[in-house]
Amino acid sequence: MRMNLRAEHLCFAYAAEQPILNNLSFELQAGELHFIVGANGSGKSTLLQCLAQLLPVAANAVIADSRVAYLPQTIAPCQDFSVQQVIELGAQLAENCDINELMRQLKIDHLAKRTLSQLSGGERQRVLVAAVLAEQPKFLLLDEPSSSLDIHHQVELFRLLKTFCAKGVGIAVVCHDWNISSRYADRISLVHNGTIIKCGEPQEVITSENLRQLFGGSVVVTHLQQTPVVMPAHE
Repeated sequence: MRMNLRAEHLCFAYAAEQPILNNLSFELQAGELHFIVGANGSGKSTLLQCLAQLLPVAANAVIADSRVAYLPQTIAPCQDFSVQQVIELGAQLAENCDINELMRQLKIDHLAKRTLSQLSGGERQRVLVAAVLAEQPKFLLLDEPSSSLDIHHQVELFRLLKTFCAKGVGIAVVCHDWNISSRYADRISLVHNGTIIKCGEPQEVITSENLRQLFGGSVVVTHLQQTPVVMPAHE
């Protein structure tokens, strides 16, 4: 039986008078690519950190599988490792990880001998994604993994993540690109004011009514081949 990563009635606050998460319940299913979207400051990154058990929670504990990997928005390595060394560190937690194949899939094999300081922001992003994939987790939590990538590499990244989902890995992604989320998500959770106000397939979540709660009338939702597309409203 496949296990899910689940949080129930999750509450968290950095200060007592400023709750970040408020009675939030979330489930990441094995084998799904689940996007977490919302306005800035809505609690998306905090949710991932709680799921990764990096922050204490004030209500029911997160029920997590032992094989959870987490990639934050930014990492400042204390040593300037080579690309291959970074991925080998991730692979120490796994069995029979083909590092060379993983680097080839993410198109970073030609960077293997370079150090992290010699990489562009997008190259470094792909290396760090490869490192957490090398851990062969059952659940993977990624905070804005495509923020430094051009559209070509964004598409390649999410297509690759889909292949890992097909093998049973549950992947949760915080993303600010609504149209990427709409295109690749199996399910989307919409976070607003520290709780999830809607969870479901893209066409259920990305609607004009739902986005009006976040952004007023500044954006509109149209459709392209039955896929929701978010656009700025006409001035």
